[in-house]
Formats: sequence, C-alpha cells, structure tokens
Amino acid sequence: MSKQLGNSPDLLGLIDQYGADAVRFGIMVSSPAGNDLMFDETALEQGRNFNNKLWNALKLVKMWEDRQSSIVNRQSAGTNFDDSPFAIHHFAINWFGNRLAQVKIEMDGLMKQFRLSEALKTVYSLIWDDFCSWYLEWVKPGFEQPVESAVYNKTVGFFEELMQLLHPFMPFITEEIHHQLKEQPVDLCVTQYTKDAATNIEILIQGDLLKNVITNLRDARNKNQFKPKETIKLHIQTENRAAYQSIESILSKQVNAESISFVKESMPGCIVVAVEKDKFYIESEKQLDSTTLKSDLLKDLEHQQNFLQSVMKKLGNEKFVQNAKPEVLALEEKKKADTEARIRTIEESLATLN
Repeated sequence: MSKQLGNSPDLLGLIDQYGADAVRFGIMVSSPAGNDLMFDETALEQGRNFNNKLWNALKLVKMWEDRQSSIVNRQSAGTNFDDSPFAIHHFAINWFGNRLAQVKIEMDGLMKQFRLSEALKTVYSLIWDDFCSWYLEWVKPGFEQPVESAVYNKTVGFFEELMQLLHPFMPFITEEIHHQLKEQPVDLCVTQYTKDAATNIEILIQGDLLKNVITNLRDARNKNQFKPKETIKLHIQTENRAAYQSIESILSKQVNAESISFVKESMPGCIVVAVEKDKFYIESEKQLDSTTLKSDLLKDLEHQQNFLQSVMKKLGNEKFVQNAKPEVLALEEKKKADTEARIRTIEESLATLN
C-alpha cells in the first residue's frame, strides 16, 4: 500500500461497510509480526462473520436464562458437581475450563512477545471451535428441557473470560456482550486480566479423543445416509475402556446412540470406524448397502496407505531423523502406529464383506 500511489484502503469506508471490530480483526489477523501486510477484504469478511458467531452464541446462552432448573446450585453450595443429575455436563465444563487455562498461558506468552496476530488467531480458534462448536453443543439442553443453574452460570463465566481475552482486539462487541450476559459492576475495559494455574493434560487429551470420535462417527453416519433422528447402537472395541467412562454420555448424545457397549471381538454386519487404535461398530436396523460400504472402505484404505508411505518416507530420511527434535520424531512414530492400526481395521472390515 502506498499513499503516493493512492492504493491504500479507505478505513472509514471499510468501517461503515464491515464495522469497526471487523476491520480491526481483519487487519490484525492478516499482519504477522515482521511480515508485509497483504491486505485482502476477505479478512474483514471473516471478522464480520466472527461478530455474527459471537452474537449467535450470546443469543443461545441467553435463551437458557429462563430455563434454569430449580435444582440448587451444587457448586456454590460446596457439593460435588458429580452428585448432580446433570453430571453429564461435568466433563464438558472441566474440559473447557482446562482448555481456557491452556490458551490463557499461551496468549500471555504471545502478548509479551508482541505477536498480536498469532494471539488473535489463538483466541479466535478457542471461541469459534472449542467454545461454540464443541462446548455449547455438549452442554446444550434438549428441546424445551431445563438447564441446571450451575451449568448456566459456569457457561456465562466462561463467556465473560473469553470476552476479556478478545477485548484488546475487538473492544466494542466484547464490551456489549459483557454487559448483556448479566448485570456487571464495572466495564470490561477496566477489568483486571485474570491468570490461571497449570492445566490437566489428561482431560485435554480426553477432550481431543471425544472430538475425534464424534467427528469420525458423524462422517460414517453421513456417508451411509443415516437421518439425524435415526438412532444407532454403538459398540466400542478398546484396550483402554477407562478413557471413555467420563465421556460416554456426551458421546451417546452427540452421535444419537441409544446404547453404548464395549466388546472384545469384532461385530459382523456393522459399519466399522477406526479412531487411533480403537474400533467403533455402528449397528442399526437400517439395511446397509454393502457395495457402497465396500467402495468407501477401499477409498479409505488407499488414503491411509498413501499417508503411511509419506510418513515412512519421512522416517526413512536420515537427515530428517538426525535433525528433528525428539517430540517431532515421537509425533511421526505415533502417526505411523495409528495409521497402521486403521489399515488393519479397514482390512478386517473388508474381509467381513467378502
């Protein structure tokens, strides 16, 4: 951009078109430290879409305000949250609390280094993906069902902290949402930034597992043209059953499973889904199209085999192995082991169809 050439964007005109927060978002997200700014109005559109996402999340949460149950807020009363009949949401709250703490630590480091663009991308991903796409879906009550006050208050608290993280980048919408969430004694712009303690890595790993399993099972449902209201029976073959104890209820709700059981042997006549080293068998009364199922499995097998070849090529490169950090090598080895496990599962599934 050059003032002399007259090709600089008219910021006031862009603010009128997209809004001040969207323009701030677009400029900062596309300008990493030390690099030239490649200005593109699509970044402003992304900021405007982010604004809409925040408003929609606010509307959803505020809809729950009048649907709070009469159950005593057990957290404020000092009672174990697991004692609540709504304990299905305990893991979701625990997971997002740790995820929020993890991002706070990460953002603190980025802000100290003045890496504003990366900090904005980090909080953007936390809000759009973790909070809106996952957390709110996990704690959302059923149609016309109540929401426990402890769950509602915790969600509002999370929302407030997210607005605090986002406030330096998008001050106007965050201040407005801050006051619409509940009656506030002070403005967000003078609220002291709060820091969190260390995070529980085990809970974060379980959260990643849950998201991965839900995504893969939903993909399998869509590929086999299951209607959203059609229920399934889910059978899990795993060597680590304990990993699913705290997430079983959420998993059942998210994939519309009427029951979940754990098996030691493969289940014939089921759709098989491999996630890392675990196998998931989808049983349904719906008649399965074995031809389509076999075709999808063969495509998936080819994809996994190609991916395994790329990983093996990287691990077979002596220069890469000698120069790579231990954690990078460990990640590549994990990719290799997980892909080999998926290939075995697909081959076993194909054998049952022959």
